[in-house]
Amino acid sequence: MGFPKGFLFGTANADHQVEAHDPAREDVWDWWERTQGLTPRGRATDFWSRYEEDIANAAAMGMKVFRFSIAWARVQPTCGTFDKEALAHYRMVAECVRSHGMEVMVTLHHFVWPVWLERDHGGMIGEEFPELFAGYAEQVAESMGDVVDWWITFNEPSQLTFGYIKPWWQNRYFMPPGLPRGSSVDAEAEAVGKLVPNLFRAHARAREVVRARWPETKVGANPLVTGFPGWLQMLMDWGACHRGLSEALFKFTTKKPLVSERGEVDLVIGEVTPQEALRFETSDPYREGLTDESGGGFVVAAPYGHSRLLEQVDRVIADWRDDDVEAGKRERVAPMSLHEVFKKGDSLPDHMSSGRGFRRVRRRGKVRIALLAGASNEERSLARAIARELLGDGGKLDLIELRVVERLQVLETKSGWLNWAWRFWGTTSLIANANWWYLGMAGKLPQELCPKEAVGAQDFVGLDYYWGLPTWRLHRFRLLEDAAHGRFLKAPVWARGLFHALKRLHRWFPDLELLVVENGCVPQADGMTRSEYVRAHLAEVEKAIDEGVPVKSYTYWSITSNREWGHAFDPNTDFGLYFVDLDKDRELRRVASTEVELLKRVIGEAAGGEG
Repeated sequence: MGFPKGFLFGTANADHQVEAHDPAREDVWDWWERTQGLTPRGRATDFWSRYEEDIANAAAMGMKVFRFSIAWARVQPTCGTFDKEALAHYRMVAECVRSHGMEVMVTLHHFVWPVWLERDHGGMIGEEFPELFAGYAEQVAESMGDVVDWWITFNEPSQLTFGYIKPWWQNRYFMPPGLPRGSSVDAEAEAVGKLVPNLFRAHARAREVVRARWPETKVGANPLVTGFPGWLQMLMDWGACHRGLSEALFKFTTKKPLVSERGEVDLVIGEVTPQEALRFETSDPYREGLTDESGGGFVVAAPYGHSRLLEQVDRVIADWRDDDVEAGKRERVAPMSLHEVFKKGDSLPDHMSSGRGFRRVRRRGKVRIALLAGASNEERSLARAIARELLGDGGKLDLIELRVVERLQVLETKSGWLNWAWRFWGTTSLIANANWWYLGMAGKLPQELCPKEAVGAQDFVGLDYYWGLPTWRLHRFRLLEDAAHGRFLKAPVWARGLFHALKRLHRWFPDLELLVVENGCVPQADGMTRSEYVRAHLAEVEKAIDEGVPVKSYTYWSITSNREWGHAFDPNTDFGLYFVDLDKDRELRRVASTEVELLKRVIGEAAGGEG
């Protein structure tokens, strides 16, 4: 592989994913993991204490950029105070990177922010957010700006919308803060309508204060770009530039299924794998405390179009298992939003979850529930509790016993393909619209979404690229949902999508350098090994450079294994060049993968080509 002189290879990590949990400096993700029943970060890789080792390993590969992030909650523990020791620590990390001959890339906001910001100031949709973020950026720049070469304000700003969007095919928000239970799609649209301009304003203000102190430094962001066919991406971009249309489409496709499907039964109680759960609506397993380590387990499933029925089932389960709560066997119902935690109560009025969504059951006078033959007394007790809640009598129940192979077939319907198409449109619209960040930078979004002061407020064009689907594989769009749930072994690989993204962004910003800020893979994805993945994507970067695209750098994610945002640690979530057994190895030893030698060889060849 041949890369131009001055091309930068790098690697990276992020504070919450690699720094040990500090109870005195918790961020919103610490609260989210705890309240949602997710895997906590624990010690992570203990990068706070072992940063020198990871930085040295990166340098030994020939890397020329090392990216890390600042934990806002550590350096600003309360609204009015900054921790000088924490700031000094991050300066030492940057100086260590410099001492190994690498450039420093710092991220100010890598999906996490202080609890006080969310609890007391409305978080990222609060009116004060842009100035609070700028004040934080100014303190960091003052403390260490002289040893930072590249600044990322927001990591993957395009993904932050998923803390406020919960489409009908999901029973929980993907990330904090979430909206209170019972929030309508109109409330979600309103929240996103506040979030997007706030992110632009905060980015522009942070860039302003950083460059005021260090005029030569470069500031940008790195939205996550998913590879889609050009025709689909153009369609989504056009819709994003017309706010009324995009908001209407958002509400129309995410509010509810296109049709309410009618299966042979109303509900199925039993074991459902994560893959099977994608095909139906299910009760919330995190509320029930009945999931296994892989995320599967005992749930109640229904055909699509029965969300209100499932809401009622969740409430039944919460009450039905109260004895377990009192006995300390499980926590109370997991909140939908962090604000429910702050308020210490359920934010949904009773009338909002009452009789809607199951009129068919009431007209029939019985609820039809399927169980596996030989089902436990616990499952039969739950079925009676559901009937009692829905119809006032636990005896108004038809129990159908099924074999394992039949248990979900009874939920399938002939109209299911309509919801499949509807879900495809909703999924691709939400993901493909990640381009909104650069549409704003290019001045193509309405000013109420991207204020004038943010247009063009960037010194480079950064992007993250992992997965994609060409036209002939669009029917596999649910693989992207697998990836969103941390099942990256099935994520769809399309390296050519990176080339198309680089070409498109160069057309939009012909005078700016492009940086691949993140690209990486678990040990194997979509039938491709990590080594094959890296080679394929580097080939697309090289191809883009050959066609005149000024790509400045390629940064592999990540230097080590890390905690992947609440997901269990296993091969599904391990992107590390150095493997660290986060759960079993007390010493957290770094073990080089085969890709360490691969990248070392590629970087060496590139350096040799410069001569």
